Amino acid sequence: MSNRSDSAAESSRINIGRIDHVALVVRDLQTSKKWYGEMFGFESLESSPNSPYVGNAGVKLALLQIAEGSTFAPPVSQGARACHFAFGADRSTFDSYRARLDDLNMRYEELTHSDSESIYFSDPDGYMIEVTTYETG
Repeated sequence: MSNRSDSAAESSRINIGRIDHVALVVRDLQTSKKWYGEMFGFESLESSPNSPYVGNAGVKLALLQIAEGSTFAPPVSQGARACHFAFGADRSTFDSYRARLDDLNMRYEELTHSDSESIYFSDPDGYMIEVTTYETG
């Protein structure tokens, strides 16, 4: 027997196709833009130097400068289980990020999941970032 409310919900469902951007409140816009540029090759997506948008053809971040006079509250780091965002990578790129983190003496956590491998590290404002690959073995 079908449930009428389930059918109505199913027929009214609207599917989202992609994430447009991830917004992060940062202490210093220029410092964060530089870090994301050096770490991920992200470029400013608008011509204004004060534009918050950085990224590439597939990724867009909005780095939002904290309002003057406000106190920055860094995210609480709980290791790999913390709220985070993840960038997908092929095996070679994944290995390159691990090597870069080692070269920069940056702390990171590495986990092997059932279907992927991941490294977790923080940006200058304490946001947890994951780089993951499904090319395991």
